Amino acid sequence: MLMLLAAFAGLVRGYSGFGFAMILALGLLSVRSPADVIPVVLLLDLLCSAGLWPRALRDAHGPLTMRLVAGMGLAVPLGVVMWAWLPGEWLAPLIASLCLIGGVLVLRQPPTLTVLRNTALRAAFWAGLGSGLATTLASAGGPPLMLYLLRCGLSASALRATAILFFAASSGTALAAMGLSGLVGPTHLHLAATLLLPALVGNLLGQWLHARWEVCSLHRLGGALLVGLSAMSLWSSLAKP
Repeated sequence: MLMLLAAFAGLVRGYSGFGFAMILALGLLSVRSPADVIPVVLLLDLLCSAGLWPRALRDAHGPLTMRLVAGMGLAVPLGVVMWAWLPGEWLAPLIASLCLIGGVLVLRQPPTLTVLRNTALRAAFWAGLGSGLATTLASAGGPPLMLYLLRCGLSASALRATAILFFAASSGTALAAMGLSGLVGPTHLHLAATLLLPALVGNLLGQWLHARWEVCSLHRLGGALLVGLSAMSLWSSLAKP
């Protein structure tokens, strides 16, 4: 069942460009603790995107990416401290709540600008900080970042490439910080190794489908799925005695 979940999350990510981490995190939370789930999801998200890095380095908007990563660099240590400090019973509803908000944001269709405005560039640091904090706490940094990027006026290729580099940097930085804090161990590596192949297969299938079907269909399906999964996860975590 977990392998099918990883494959489906990879399918959504390969098709729409995001959603992998949140879908996989919400599914794993039904059988694992947050402390087991978040490092595994971040590691898989990082590994599954590795093949996209060379092209992303060519297509990304450099100044915007650097500002986003600078904000993320400040957020990750704060997020790791909060993640290690928060009581375990708080983490599951927190993750579900952030994913629920993210799912709602995914379903929105913000207007895309035709020119990268100076105000959008100046806001990049804060967008990176918010998305980096959501990534570290709940693997839910995708929707807030994509909502910001869609308002920046980037071309489709530059937007996707910028997002790929940001998520790679944020996942890698969060994992390094968690490892230094002793929050990543052999159990996480074993679970990640088990789910890596189905996640990669799903990702490749999603990219194949991306070239043949309308992007908006699975985009909306992924958002609706995130809302449903996170609402059920939130209800389940709050209903526990």
